[in-house]
Amino acid sequence: MRVVTRHYMFVAAAWAFFLCSGGAGVADPRPERWVERCGGAYALCGYVDRATLEPRIDHKFEVALPFSEGLAAVRSEGKFGYINSNGKMVIAHAFDLARRFRKGHAEVVVGGKAGIIDRTGKFLLSPNYARAIPFGAGAALVRPGKAVVPDPIGFPRFMFDELFFERIDHPYLLVDLPSGKILKDELTIKEFEFSTFAWAAQPGDKRYGLLAPDGGWKIEPRFETAGKFSGGRAIACYGGSAGHKGQSSQRDRADATQCGVIGRDGQIIIAPRQFWIQDYRNGFYRVSKDQKVGILDDAGRLLGGRLFDDASLPDYSGEAARILVDGQWIGLNRAGDQVPDPEDGKAWAACPSGIKFIHRDNRIQVVGAEGKPTVPYLFDNTYMTCEFPVSVRYNGKWGFLKQDGKLLVDPPSFQSQFGFSGGYAGVKVGGKWGILNSDGVMALAPQFDEMRPDSGSYAVSKDGRTFWIDASGREVSEPRRLEDRRSKLRCGTDGGQLVSRNSNGTLLWGIQDAAGNIVVEAKYRAISCFRDGLAWVPFDERREWCAIDRNERKRESVACVKNWADSNTADARTETMSDDPYESGVLWMRAELEYGLNLRDKPPGFVSQL
Repeated sequence: MRVVTRHYMFVAAAWAFFLCSGGAGVADPRPERWVERCGGAYALCGYVDRATLEPRIDHKFEVALPFSEGLAAVRSEGKFGYINSNGKMVIAHAFDLARRFRKGHAEVVVGGKAGIIDRTGKFLLSPNYARAIPFGAGAALVRPGKAVVPDPIGFPRFMFDELFFERIDHPYLLVDLPSGKILKDELTIKEFEFSTFAWAAQPGDKRYGLLAPDGGWKIEPRFETAGKFSGGRAIACYGGSAGHKGQSSQRDRADATQCGVIGRDGQIIIAPRQFWIQDYRNGFYRVSKDQKVGILDDAGRLLGGRLFDDASLPDYSGEAARILVDGQWIGLNRAGDQVPDPEDGKAWAACPSGIKFIHRDNRIQVVGAEGKPTVPYLFDNTYMTCEFPVSVRYNGKWGFLKQDGKLLVDPPSFQSQFGFSGGYAGVKVGGKWGILNSDGVMALAPQFDEMRPDSGSYAVSKDGRTFWIDASGREVSEPRRLEDRRSKLRCGTDGGQLVSRNSNGTLLWGIQDAAGNIVVEAKYRAISCFRDGLAWVPFDERREWCAIDRNERKRESVACVKNWADSNTADARTETMSDDPYESGVLWMRAELEYGLNLRDKPPGFVSQL
């Protein structure tokens, strides 16, 4: 099924964040430099070296979370425990959810309540809370109530920012762990860096200050917006975000806003100034005021002494920002001097054929292996790849570059285009669509009012009639979309696929691994691929979909649902195929699988909930 859950998008974003942070040397033994990898028929997880991708810990866990302080939370048989860098279980599987360690403490959930454990697994704070966030070396921020639990289809929720899933400002208590004494109550908190400080607002106050674990204020509450700690600093602002009496316009509010920058130890890096501070990179801040944009350095100096029409920060190794002056992009260095555009002359892409796409005057120049331009044009900065012929745009018209960097048709002359696929491209000339071949010759003269390529064929309209053609113009049937069909049955790149067998005229479904070995017998009316060590199947006797593990045991800790396909979609529901929600879901999933087998013309549909 191609529709992605909203939560799954969050999970994917979390994985991307973990995979992209930091690097590792081959000899570096620190497990924090290792990264989780999941796969195989059961989608089990282990760890590999981040730099070399060499295996470090075998794929044997349903869920594997990042290492912190030498330990990592992993899930087996539905429960979380902690392993060390050798893959040995050092804190037994006993928790419904678990977070990373911070200064020797970690938040865990048992029976719907959160508490805090130490590195031996001993509870320092009994599980009696909705949240229990370790704060410094001896305190906790706790919230009464029931803990966040996995969603209806079993995803672990403790995978992202500490407060990522909290949509409202809940009141927290600051508790001293050794004594159990409440140091402050009714706090509204935001993340900063929980090993040192937290942004907090007192009861009835919408202003944030920097709270220390002992209950004292490193910075007294005065900020109306407070950013998360990132890149060694956090941005905090006051005076405009919440608005004030007597201010009548958005510009007034922006003019009143003052933003500053706070360091890890609570020190003021940049004192609040009358700018919106929007971003930071490599010693440069992007700021705005009065619909103009400027650049500050680490000392808070306004580089160039003024604001500009636009500005962008350098990359992580760049020494000059970019500013827009009189319609032209130029550079601005750390001394505040205007310099040539740092993007000029940079290769946007280098192709195996020797062709390079070079930034030039905010456009793209094409040069050959010898470094000379292959054509006299500077193309618009569109998406260009090394898959030739590649689409380019100049002076509002489209063309195609060949592998030698020359134009297929010179000069670019098409009003619109669909990129090349299978040796042909749809192009629009004089308001009509035709088909161009890879020699630059019109294989089919422009004559169609509308055109849409799809799986090697083209849906076209002409004289009020819509039909399908091939590249020669011959009418054909709507394509079968074989690759799209196959994807419905595929379980990842190394996870095998869903398979079926005919039982008295009824298809039953199971799973085979990448080597073709059956891992789940084809005996279910429908089935999903494994994810987080669980697959979903319909149980007719229960009239529900339930999660099963790799031993085909029903996972009791994960609630069954009436319609698994609906539970697995965001902002949509599956088309109704029966008055019975359970049967409708089973029929919908079977239709999806039968489409994968090429037994149906179209896949089942969705109805938007928006």
